[in-house]
Amino acid sequence: MILAIAGGISSRKNTVSYALKENYSKRFNITIEVISMDNYYKNAKNENFDNYDHPQAFDMDLLYIDLNNYLSTGSIVKRSYDFTSKENSILQTQLDVKLLILEGLYPFYDEKIRDICGIKLYLDVDEDIRYSRRIKRDLKERSITRKENQIMIDTFVKKMYTKYVTEQKSMADKVFKSYEEILSLL
Repeated sequence: MILAIAGGISSRKNTVSYALKENYSKRFNITIEVISMDNYYKNAKNENFDNYDHPQAFDMDLLYIDLNNYLSTGSIVKRSYDFTSKENSILQTQLDVKLLILEGLYPFYDEKIRDICGIKLYLDVDEDIRYSRRIKRDLKERSITRKENQIMIDTFVKKMYTKYVTEQKSMADKVFKSYEEILSLL
């Protein structure tokens, strides 16, 4: 089964995913894996893009292939994306996965991917909280200055959220206002 978690940037999709993985793998004694859509950005050598928040920045076909393979075999390819080289690579293949958690900006955007997700959750976190978290994360992890980040937020991040990300809220089985709300259910 695939459990998908969508939401805007820095809504804590990753935090929720790993908390669910830890809790449920211990509780049910099963193998659970988390797949981040961030690892499915298109490779720069194949296609050049500047807007990481647009759905077309993701290799949805590759993601669909990996998810379908998981559903038929129980094995999932774990990928990594390098924001410096702008290329993704395979880290490993995890076998005998009973629950796959897919998290990212757009797990419900592509109909064929949305249709194979068994449970769909959406994190509807306040904009100011999300942007503050993004600026801190990108400064620490991606060497993007506050000013550079604010320009990106004002230029395209807010537009992509409004145009593409929020439409997924209506496709979710359940909408949560914070990651703490989901974690309180564990």
